[in-house]
Amino acid sequence: MSKKLEYRIYKPSHIKNDLKIIFLLHGYGSNEEDLFSLKEVIPSNYIIISLRAPIIIGFNSYAWYTINFENSIDRWIDKDEAINSKDVIINDISLHMEDLGFKNKKISLLGFSQGAILSWSLGIEYPHLIKNILPLSGFYHSEITNSNSNSKFKLNCFSSHGIHDPVIPISWARKGIELLKKNINIEFNEYQSGHEINNENLRDIIEWLNKN
Repeated sequence: MSKKLEYRIYKPSHIKNDLKIIFLLHGYGSNEEDLFSLKEVIPSNYIIISLRAPIIIGFNSYAWYTINFENSIDRWIDKDEAINSKDVIINDISLHMEDLGFKNKKISLLGFSQGAILSWSLGIEYPHLIKNILPLSGFYHSEITNSNSNSKFKLNCFSSHGIHDPVIPISWARKGIELLKKNINIEFNEYQSGHEINNENLRDIIEWLNKN
């Protein structure tokens, strides 16, 4: 099989013994360049791979699935498209890991908004591949996740949300945290912000990555 998603990759100039890998999933209407800018602050022992979503919605504008903004939480996303994107992401992650010679190494997965929703789902479904998830400004959507809610997932999580988020209400994020916190090692932070990653949030992300 071949990779299906366009991507940007950053490799540290000096390969270290504790080399780690993080994959980035952007939000609706963005592209792989958006989160790739985090390479300036992500710890220097990380290979960084930023993936581009497969659905074109405009010039340099992509999505992992269609959003129905007028609907409630259970009808907000196109579930079939979301599940298909998850399959493509896992395929590409596996191929990247093989190319890099890290076939048996676990990864970190950071996603924003749409990417955060998929990060929750992928982390729960593939704990043998994913060690850490960082879902930012998103929420856990059980209907696109194949899991046993009674299972304890071997997964570490840093999740964050803006209290004044006008796109994804913070109540949606809090609901998922309450549901999953007994099964996942979660650090959940709320910030005085909207649908964004502010400077305080960014500092906490970097601190968490350095510990995990």
